[in-house]
Amino acid sequence: MLRRRGSIKFQGRQHSKRGMISLLLGILVVGTFLTISFISAKYKGNGPFILGVIGMLCFAVSILGFVLSIKSFKEKDIFYAAPVIGVGSNGIMIIILFYLYIVGIVS
Repeated sequence: MLRRRGSIKFQGRQHSKRGMISLLLGILVVGTFLTISFISAKYKGNGPFILGVIGMLCFAVSILGFVLSIKSFKEKDIFYAAPVIGVGSNGIMIIILFYLYIVGIVS
C-alpha cells in the first residue's frame, strides 16, 4: 500500500515547552524593542528614562529566552523549530541590545 507524502507522522515527538517559551520571549522582546525604538524616534532620541529601563529589561528577558532555548536542545524526541527560532531571535536581540548599551556608555 502506498502512502501519501503528507500522511507520514513522527511518532513520539512533541513540542518542547522550554522551546515554545523561548520563542514567545523572543517575539515579545522583538516587539517591545521595535515599540520603544519608535517611541524614542518620536522624541528624537531624548525619550523618558523609562525607555532605557524597558530596554534593559528586554536585555534580561532575551538572555532568559536564550538560556531556555539552549536547555531545550538537550531534551529528547522534540521538534526543533521553536528552539532554533528562539535561540536565533534571542541571540540577535542580545547582540543588538548589548551594542546599544555599549554605544550609550561611550557617547
